[in-house]
Amino acid sequence: MENKINTDSLTGVMKNWQTDMIQFGKEILRPGKDYGLISGFEKPVLLKPGAEKLCKAYNLQIKNLDCVNEVFNPDKPFIDVTYKCVLSSKDGFNLGVCEGNANSEEPKFKYIYCRTNLRPPKSEADKLKSEGKGKWIKAGNDWICAEKRLNREVIGQKNTIKKIAQKRAFVGAVLMATCTSEYFSQD
Repeated sequence: MENKINTDSLTGVMKNWQTDMIQFGKEILRPGKDYGLISGFEKPVLLKPGAEKLCKAYNLQIKNLDCVNEVFNPDKPFIDVTYKCVLSSKDGFNLGVCEGNANSEEPKFKYIYCRTNLRPPKSEADKLKSEGKGKWIKAGNDWICAEKRLNREVIGQKNTIKKIAQKRAFVGAVLMATCTSEYFSQD
């Protein structure tokens, strides 16, 4: 006996799924809350709240969200964490698996911007900004120059780095389980 796939039926199912997914995106997912536009990405980036809503819509559950690798060196200081997320159906079938990593060498953890008393001319401020060495920040009613410096307190961000790795693993697993990578990317 030969197993044949009814492509007409399958095509209809996929068209219905795509229509439902587009409708779900328009009616339920909110820009800026569930997904966002981030420079450097062609597609909208799925944010954690949007991933949670997709999990609910697809009746998915987290089977595992485990740390699979952690490097912690307080002397350097350096932190590197990788989590693995497994999403399953209510019947226990694994539908999405993804690892997510975060580490203290990422610019958002490695550097901080410190206020300075500098009042550089616009041309110098623009040069600092273009070189990634400074920027203007709002402080009350004033704009002040902030200088980019190495973050010496990275150890205090250990929990944040772990949470970012968990989020990346979770969002990646959701994209895989829901077949929505056509519509979304992840950071």
